[in-house]
Amino acid sequence: MEFTNSITSLFGIHYPIIQAGMVWTSGWRLASAVSNAGGLGLIGSGSMYPDVLRAHIRKGKAATNHPLGVNIPLMYPDIEKHIDIVIEEKVPVVFTSAGNPETWTGVLKEKGIKVVHVVSSSRFARKAEMAGCDAVVAEGFEAGGHNGREETTSMVLIPAVVDAVQIPVIASGGAGRLEHFYDALSTGGASAVLAASLFHYGELSIVQVKDYLRSRGVEVR
Repeated sequence: MEFTNSITSLFGIHYPIIQAGMVWTSGWRLASAVSNAGGLGLIGSGSMYPDVLRAHIRKGKAATNHPLGVNIPLMYPDIEKHIDIVIEEKVPVVFTSAGNPETWTGVLKEKGIKVVHVVSSSRFARKAEMAGCDAVVAEGFEAGGHNGREETTSMVLIPAVVDAVQIPVIASGGAGRLEHFYDALSTGGASAVLAASLFHYGELSIVQVKDYLRSRGVEVR
């Protein structure tokens, strides 16, 4: 039996593991490898010109038959072009950050795209839920990227966001070890973990994550 919860069902993936859409780092090779391993790979569009993003999406889709997503910082100067590209290329999942989720969530969802917004507080999580987002990423202050002004740490933020909204919550920030991954799902109450160092720095492999889940009694294939 595979690991099944609200996030794996929402995205059509095998494991509640999401690779962060890091600028300058998360291209089609990394994203497709994670998707092929059963997680959700994200292409980081924040450092890409529109034509580069389109090329990465097409190469990524050619490299995997599994769901592949794109992370779009809403403050990107060519945001309209990025939105048009993910729609035209039929990207199934878009993560948005650094901006107002009300601006583009409706446009993306009208095209059948799942939308997840990154938040740094319970208040912003509720705003994302009201905007129609399918899930939120609760990003603690340990995470990279554009952190919130509240400076709330992950294990304080994650359970607070879980209590604040009805949609699935993805944990982010400080997940560099398997224990952190498990704590976010159990103690924090999150439905998945979004991580960078697990993949980029080679500290953990998907095989290690699977072995750790098995040691905790989770059946994985």
